[in-house]
Amino acid sequence: MEIPERMNLSQIVSERIKGYILDNELKAGDKLPSEKQLIESLGVSRTVVREALKSLETVGFIKIKTGDGIYVDGLSLKPVLDQVSFRWKQDDRRMRELLATRRILELGAVEMAIERYDLEAIELLESRNREMAAKIEKGELPMEEDLQFHRALFRATGNETFFELSEVLTDFFTNIRKLHLGKVEDSKKSWLEHCNLIRAIREKNTAGAKQEMEKHLKPLLRYMKG
Repeated sequence: MEIPERMNLSQIVSERIKGYILDNELKAGDKLPSEKQLIESLGVSRTVVREALKSLETVGFIKIKTGDGIYVDGLSLKPVLDQVSFRWKQDDRRMRELLATRRILELGAVEMAIERYDLEAIELLESRNREMAAKIEKGELPMEEDLQFHRALFRATGNETFFELSEVLTDFFTNIRKLHLGKVEDSKKSWLEHCNLIRAIREKNTAGAKQEMEKHLKPLLRYMKG
């Protein structure tokens, strides 16, 4: 039998480690066999095992703690999506597609937040919007406060995967946020739209909340149309 190239062998080892995690029903924080034990049980070299472990850590399957051991990491989409984000930023067509995706996520978040109707989450939205207002009153641009408001909206869905997708896309829209909130008057308009959105969510007015979000996303739509 022909011996696979090192990279192929590393991939096989990665799959076996993932299989071990599934077969033993390991959860985030559970400890895996040591590097030495993996070498002995799998019958491969230290280099191959280290390559496999490194690839698994890169995509968020495991966490290697120096001097402590190898642990199952919490499941997350972000490490995987981060790997392709650089190329997305270089592709104008893909950026427009991402903007369209962001719009769908924002509108979906509004609907899911109303369906869940978590009062603490809604109060957090109001708190974030008050922080935005305080920044505007000082004559400063509330870039970070606006970002935290939208994060709170995605958190209000109660869907961690939905939140992670929104976090990945958020990184791409910094420049658009700067354009949208580039003047204090623009920031005041954005803050007022937030107020109307929160009111509609409190009233469980899904259609009204989506209408407010569409209004809020108009700068995004202008960018999408180029």
